[in-house]
Amino acid sequence: MHHTFVISDIHLCEVEPGTGPWMRHRQRAFLPDGELAGMLGAVLDAVRGQRMTLVLNGDVFDFDAPRVIDGRSACHDLPRDADHGVPAIAAILDDHPIVLEALGRVLDEGHEIVIVSGNHDVLLTLPEVRVHLTARLCDAACALVARDRSPSARAAIAARIHFRAWMHVTPDRVLIEHGHLYDPYCSYRYPMAPFDDGGREIVATMGSMGTRLLVSRLGYFNPHDDSSVMMTKLGYFLHWARYYLFSRRWLALIWAFGAARILGRLWRARRPFCRARYRGNVIACARETGERVATIMRHARLFEPPAESRLLRVVRELWVDHVFVILVGAALGALFIGVVGMPLGLLGALVPLLLFVLYDRLVPKPPLAETWRRVGRVMRSVARIHDARAVVFGHTHTPEGSWEGDVFIGNSGSWSAATSGPDGAPCVGEHPFVWLTSDDHGALTGGLYAWKRGAIVPRIVRAPQAEAPPRSEAILRSETPEIRSDDARAV
Repeated sequence: MHHTFVISDIHLCEVEPGTGPWMRHRQRAFLPDGELAGMLGAVLDAVRGQRMTLVLNGDVFDFDAPRVIDGRSACHDLPRDADHGVPAIAAILDDHPIVLEALGRVLDEGHEIVIVSGNHDVLLTLPEVRVHLTARLCDAACALVARDRSPSARAAIAARIHFRAWMHVTPDRVLIEHGHLYDPYCSYRYPMAPFDDGGREIVATMGSMGTRLLVSRLGYFNPHDDSSVMMTKLGYFLHWARYYLFSRRWLALIWAFGAARILGRLWRARRPFCRARYRGNVIACARETGERVATIMRHARLFEPPAESRLLRVVRELWVDHVFVILVGAALGALFIGVVGMPLGLLGALVPLLLFVLYDRLVPKPPLAETWRRVGRVMRSVARIHDARAVVFGHTHTPEGSWEGDVFIGNSGSWSAATSGPDGAPCVGEHPFVWLTSDDHGALTGGLYAWKRGAIVPRIVRAPQAEAPPRSEAILRSETPEIRSDDARAV
């Protein structure tokens, strides 16, 4: 019997040393480390004497989050290379010893760990970062008990740590990938080697730059909690009035400089499609996963083109077009005042507002939720291409699970910290994960689970036949068939 256990989107980063509402989600009291260690301990007890593969399915580490320098969080846009990646992963691991010990225990008990790169931890494709993380995991495993710590024993532990730049396919046909390659703001043309012109620095995507240059600098938001970031226009206005109107943090300047840098970087990053690099990317994935080249080539056709190839879409996502419309309206309003004179000219002050409302109605910005829905739809296409028995993504932070015939389609959701508002306490809820089991006869069971109040709770699960009621198929659903997004990201 073999177990495949998938978690994603923990977004481990350096711990914010301060207190108060600024970057509250990075403070130690809000971290999910203890819950994560407790859940892994319960899983290890449940699979004792059996084989398990723990898949860390992307964005487990967040290299785009602010670094902590001289005792305070400092936003950055440091080069995405090994010189900066290795110190970043070292600092993250130093700040999360509970998680490191829990992962070491998985290795110590003879299980395997597969680490899949996501959009926020794409630096895990760098060999130097992989070497450092492997060494720290081996140290954690060796430190648990007094046993053979010879080079050969350490090498045996390291052999159970695997890295995947794009996807992982298990021997029982469970395909696992992060899912960012179907999001135009986070996708890479060549995920096996996402470097700029074949160099050693990783390409900066719109999503990565948006996190570093915009969202991370708005510390009253939690960038990993949709309920914190995705507001109505009135909600954004009230947020600004509450936190920025009477502060020294100039929201308009953060947005203006950030948007300008993002658009400038994306413009300079435009490159023509390189067929040779594309083929090399496909062949490298075939070697890493054992899948056929033709299959991977069909899979790669599902990728969304990176944002730099669709700059108009980026302009709209950053609200640059809306601000331009307001400025044009202001100019027309001033012209109206100058021509008509006072007091009738005061009506010109309404021109920017009317023009903004008209433009917003006629040319609405596509909602970010539509991007998440597309990522979900792609999973079914991936299952058909690979003849997979299960496909598991992450990225969207929305846990999902469904058995469609004999194929499981799921999303492992998120473990990133969430609060009950900028001034609130840590949320008390549940954490999602996917757990699939292949028995000795090849039957695949399991599905979407949650860790809630110290217990593993089935959410959307196919039970083993031995435990099934007398019908052809047993799908167990909890009283709440879907985990709500606010609960799923709870601490």
